[in-house]
Amino acid sequence: MKTKYISIERTLLLIILAIVIFNLLAKQCSKATPNLEDIPKVTIVRDTVWQTKVDTFKVQTLTYQTVYVDRDDVGVIHENLPKTKDSTTLVKARVYKDTLSNEDIDIFSYNLVDGQLLDSEIAYKLKVPREVTITKTIKYPKTYRSGFYLFSEIGGNQNRFDNISLGLQYNRKGKWFISYRANLNQLQKPTHNLGIGVRLFK
Repeated sequence: MKTKYISIERTLLLIILAIVIFNLLAKQCSKATPNLEDIPKVTIVRDTVWQTKVDTFKVQTLTYQTVYVDRDDVGVIHENLPKTKDSTTLVKARVYKDTLSNEDIDIFSYNLVDGQLLDSEIAYKLKVPREVTITKTIKYPKTYRSGFYLFSEIGGNQNRFDNISLGLQYNRKGKWFISYRANLNQLQKPTHNLGIGVRLFK
């Protein structure tokens, strides 16, 4: 009776010990996983910052073209001194033209000078955004179609030519096939053959 009492006490002690260990483990697990409300919400904002690019162009001022300009209208320009017109109304001037270029822009400059600037123009042509052509070669996988095939065989050996057959084959998308073939060499007693096969290589 006493041994039964001791074994019951041990059993109860083990159960209590297991409950205590379970509670300790449960508390540790609850500490390891924090509450989702306590986690700060992080918002990521992305923006594009354009980098300013500065290029210095040197305008050529050595090469020029001599022209004759009307005093009253600088838009009237003669490359040669006209003989039919009164030369007192014309002014001898110089035209400086230049094309400045880099990978992003072409700049065309025009200056008309006779000691002072009579006329000046500037034009540009943007090369951006650039159009990039990308050629992609798409390789499609081999496709196999299911279908019935009618076939025949003829053959034999050195002693006897005895194989004349007609058959029908069903091919399932190149994965497997089943076939039926009848040997017609002896019409009274033809032999019948059934076959099945699978594809080994792609």
